[in-house]
Amino acid sequence: MRNNKLQVFLITITFLSLLALLAIQVSWILKAADIQEKQFNHSVKLAINLIVDKVSQDDSICKGVADCIGKGGKTSCYKSMYNRIEWSRLDSIVQFALKQYNISTTYELDIVDTRKDQDFKTCKKTYFSNSLENILLQNVELKIKFPKKREFIVAQIGAIFISSIILIILVSISFLLIVKYYKREKMLYRNTRDFINNITHEFKTPITNIALANSMISKDSKVAADQKLNHYTSIIRVEQKKLRNRVEGLLDIARIENGNKTVCETIDICNIIRCTADSYKVQVNELNGSIEYQKLSDKCTVHADKEQFQIVVSNLIDNAIKYCNEAPVIRLKTYHKSDNIFFEIQDNGIGIKHEHLSQIFEKYYRVPTGDVHNVKGFGIGLSTVKTIIESINGTVEVQSKPGKGSTFIIKLPFCSPV
Repeated sequence: MRNNKLQVFLITITFLSLLALLAIQVSWILKAADIQEKQFNHSVKLAINLIVDKVSQDDSICKGVADCIGKGGKTSCYKSMYNRIEWSRLDSIVQFALKQYNISTTYELDIVDTRKDQDFKTCKKTYFSNSLENILLQNVELKIKFPKKREFIVAQIGAIFISSIILIILVSISFLLIVKYYKREKMLYRNTRDFINNITHEFKTPITNIALANSMISKDSKVAADQKLNHYTSIIRVEQKKLRNRVEGLLDIARIENGNKTVCETIDICNIIRCTADSYKVQVNELNGSIEYQKLSDKCTVHADKEQFQIVVSNLIDNAIKYCNEAPVIRLKTYHKSDNIFFEIQDNGIGIKHEHLSQIFEKYYRVPTGDVHNVKGFGIGLSTVKTIIESINGTVEVQSKPGKGSTFIIKLPFCSPV
């Protein structure tokens, strides 16, 4: 459950970060465009000043404008002067001035009476000289219009604009693909989990039948009198109980992962640890090993499921026995700090390399041992431990050195007995 919440949290943070990145990128592009437009406006004003200076020195252009607007009373000089040589000279001056300031977009040129011109101080694409009237006639200004002004500005920031758009598209596509594959992996995980749970449920009936059949066989007087048969039935009973506990453990884990609450109560973990450890003493003694238990606190009550906590202790002791190449020495210890109870289990096993420590609690993960497969298992023992402990608001961590053993430390919140 915590992993699911963490994944949703990370996806949400990534999505919000992507939105922030997009907003910053768009804001940056708009600011770059605004700066470029201001630069364009400034260049146009400088170009117009240069044009006015050149026009004031050309008497033929000044006379043509005076005849056009001053005597004829027209609003625009473009139509009446378009085919005259004076207009060609004016156009050449404009082209020269714009080129001087790197303005290479198309333009529309005119000299107008600002009192009658509709574009005067209304169109953002139109520029007026604001000083030609001092040279020629009152209210007469040079008018230059840039129909493709926006396209020119975009072209000026073209490389940056295009790279930004491509970056935004690539990041967006990457995020969508991540979400897509996350959903696919999540669906695959759910299907696998449901498949395993269904198989586990199917195991319950044959396990129950085996127990019932073995019980009936054990009650037979001939079997009871036969020492060998009686030994065999006891083996069947022990192994059946182990298998049943494994199946029940898997079902409990599935219930926890699905968000279903288990039946919790106030339990004494010190007593459970001692009883569970005692059940392994025969097995450990056969290997010339030992189990030591040290109780350093009278505070042992937590709010948890008794059977599930037994599974936790059992899995840790079982691993300490399996992953040991010599006589196993297992040390158990309980103590408290503040409002928390700690349970430590230390062994003298083969240990775990540092690069594997972050993965040992993952489901189905087993530490690589090369071609050696002398330890049986499915990689769910420690995953089960972590899931159960986290379901009761606890934590579990491990300290290990290869060849020197491992120490598992479980931290649980203390619960006062009612």
